[in-house]
Amino acid sequence: MIKGLPEPAADSPTWPHVLRFAKVMEHKLALNRHKGDREGWSSSDVFSLLDRLDEEVEELNDSIGINSIPAAKVIVEAADVANFAMMIADHFSDDLG
Repeated sequence: MIKGLPEPAADSPTWPHVLRFAKVMEHKLALNRHKGDREGWSSSDVFSLLDRLDEEVEELNDSIGINSIPAAKVIVEAADVANFAMMIADHFSDDLG
């Protein structure tokens, strides 16, 4: 947990949605584990990760613009965006204690 932020409430109405999406994020991370997992992104330059985040946002935007694309594909693209945002945040997590 991040120092200074309260623990999420167990009865939070958004928690089931966050958890379901986090499972998709973890699935995508598992598919790419061969790339080095946390050691891979923690050794990457934060600006390189930001560039990748921008690329993933473009892919998400493109997927939303295609009417015939399955909803699952949009959700997976959104998880890619979230994972790169998480990797960037992780670069700064040691500063929070």
